[in-house]
This record gives sequence, structure tokens and C-alpha cells, in this order.
Amino acid sequence: NSQCRYSKGPWTECDAKTNTRSRTLSLKKGETSCVQTRTIQKKCKKACRYDKGAWSDCDNNGQMSRTDNLKQTSDATCQTTRVVNKNCSQGKSKDKQNKPPKAEKKEKGLRRSQAKNHQ
Repeated sequence: NSQCRYSKGPWTECDAKTNTRSRTLSLKKGETSCVQTRTIQKKCKKACRYDKGAWSDCDNNGQMSRTDNLKQTSDATCQTTRVVNKNCSQGKSKDKQNKPPKAEKKEKGLRRSQAKNHQ
């Protein structure tokens, strides 16, 4: 099992055509069977930043959507707008009203711990 240690070069700028960037690894320490230089590639992370739009009302399918607009400081290859959809949370707020207040839960917890102490 050969041990090959490499020093990592800097990442190149993103290649817009392939959406990849690369770096060269140079052999720092290792056996003669180690490759002297290696190039690794990875996909570029686009710097797409958006200003979030307002959520729409719920539609008949229980969905709401918003349109986000690309910030000017973002990568020029990003989409200028994006649409985000999510399920409406209509039932959730009602559930919270039916639950007992947190203080009641704490009291139950105290009674349990007090019961343990008395045994």
C-alpha cells in the first residue's frame, strides 16, 4: 500500500462551458510508484443569491409560491428568477391552539421527578 502525499495548488476560475474548476496536486512525499502530478476537477458552486419575493395565497391544491429575483452581485450564469413552491400550513396553527401551554407540561414533569425522590 503506497503512501502518496500531495501539495494542493490553487483552484482555477470556473470554466463556464463545462461548469467545472480544477487544481493540480504535486507530489510532496511518496514512493517512486506515486504519480508526480494529478489534476482534480469538481463542479463549480454558482454564487446565486436571490431577493425573496412575497408568498402567494394558497391555491386549490394547498400550495403557495413565490418568485425570487437574482441579486446583481450574483454569478451572471444564474437564472434571473426562480420560483419556490411549498405546501400551505393551514392545519398547523390550529393544532398549536389545542395543545396545553408549556407550563402545564413542566408541572407534569415536576410531579414525576418528585415521585422518584419520595421512593
